[in-house]
Amino acid sequence: MNSREYYAGVQKAILAAPHVIHTDVSFDEISEEECYIRGSLTLNGGFELHIAEYVVTEPDFKRLKYRFHLQTSEGQMIVRWDNAPHHPEVTTHPDHLHLGKKIEASQPMDIPQALEAALSFIE
Repeated sequence: MNSREYYAGVQKAILAAPHVIHTDVSFDEISEEECYIRGSLTLNGGFELHIAEYVVTEPDFKRLKYRFHLQTSEGQMIVRWDNAPHHPEVTTHPDHLHLGKKIEASQPMDIPQALEAALSFIE
């Protein structure tokens, strides 16, 4: 899979999510095998999911960096998933989530998973 095919899959997942009402997402193709996807998704209730991920698709798929940040329409953070290596105490290091001031273990996330997880916070 090349970076454009990966991005097409991301777009498909976003379009299939019934709670997404507006998208503003950009795709930067670094090379045929590398890309950076970032932007924001407006969800039902005015919530916003800000997304950013840097992936390499070949020879092995790797999500080198990601950040998915859910906030209210007023800009108050609800939760953020990321893999910045700044919390080595977390058992899933570098993957973790910020829930208020708490840092918790988290599985590695991708955009479809973040969209699904956001539902539990906005419903």
